[in-house]
Amino acid sequence: MKKYLLLPFLLLTLLFACSKNEQEMFPDLRMEVSDKSLTVALNTEKKFAVNIAEGKTLNNEWTLNNTVVSKESSYTFKPALAGDYTLVYKGTNDLGSFSYTYQINVPVPVTEPGANSSKYISRVFEYLPAPGQHINQATVGSPEQAQKLVGSILNSVSLGGFGGYIIFGFDHSVKNQEGADFGIYGNPSGGTYPFSEPGIVMVSQDKNGNGLPDDEWYELAGSEYSKATTIKNYEITYTNPKAATNVTWTDNQGKSGEVLNISRGTRNYYPAFAANQDKITFKGTLLPSTLGTTGFVTNAPFEWGYTDSYSAGDDYANKQYNSFDLSWAVDKDGKKVNLKTVDFIKVYTAQNVNAGVLGEISTDIKGAVDLNIK
Repeated sequence: MKKYLLLPFLLLTLLFACSKNEQEMFPDLRMEVSDKSLTVALNTEKKFAVNIAEGKTLNNEWTLNNTVVSKESSYTFKPALAGDYTLVYKGTNDLGSFSYTYQINVPVPVTEPGANSSKYISRVFEYLPAPGQHINQATVGSPEQAQKLVGSILNSVSLGGFGGYIIFGFDHSVKNQEGADFGIYGNPSGGTYPFSEPGIVMVSQDKNGNGLPDDEWYELAGSEYSKATTIKNYEITYTNPKAATNVTWTDNQGKSGEVLNISRGTRNYYPAFAANQDKITFKGTLLPSTLGTTGFVTNAPFEWGYTDSYSAGDDYANKQYNSFDLSWAVDKDGKKVNLKTVDFIKVYTAQNVNAGVLGEISTDIKGAVDLNIK
């Protein structure tokens, strides 16, 4: 009798155990966005969510590029910066876990050229020269003169000594196509007594879509970029003498010197329109001196990759501008970057050279041209 009574009890126990196991199984989940690789436009919303079986609960976690961004069952992605993102959802409870990974590309906004687009500069965003012999002169060293580069290649503006710069752009994005993509006009001279005042060119993309040059900059690596004579991460600080006299400087190489005032005391060389009227610091890549002082003073050009340089490798003699290829771009660590387009261009004086009676070496700019627009 006991055996007959025990059998039904065992059957009931087994059925109860099976039912309990079914209840405790990890729930089936469904992601509302199933594509694991997708593209999202800048500053637009894309909602991601997980559907959890009714009555089930999970600990939810969304991470964006390894940073936790939500603990809810959904997350709305709204990128403020172009680039590549990794979004990971993870749901966990005592019975297990589940994860789902998305690879999201946010393209850089591109402004296509239109029928009326100009091939010349359309906007000068910033002009901040270093101290120099032409600075504070209305016709070559003033913010008003810098604005005259818009739509023209006939006017000239000086950038002063090392680090002095100008930032400009076109009315469209410049595309990286085969060969040179844009050119910059200067006023170097060749022949028996060459005189160049080389400037380094940097480019940037409008990754945040605000139309301003406040994104990451990339240097276009010219012929001297990898040579031992070139100094990376160079810094120089100029002190305003607040008088028409020499402007002193110090650098991060332990050196000091002066920008000689050759105007016979008629003008202060420190930019009167700089925000800081005490000191100003510039940073960048320092190119070696090419000054020659035997007989006539000369300053030799580099082979290619710099503006205001009478470069043979760049065929300046025939083109009358220096050519630049976006494929030369490198990041701050010297690694090559693939830029399909750029929106902003920066030029700065790249030598710290005292040319004696001719004053400091200071890059001059007369304009720029998008070589993809005929």
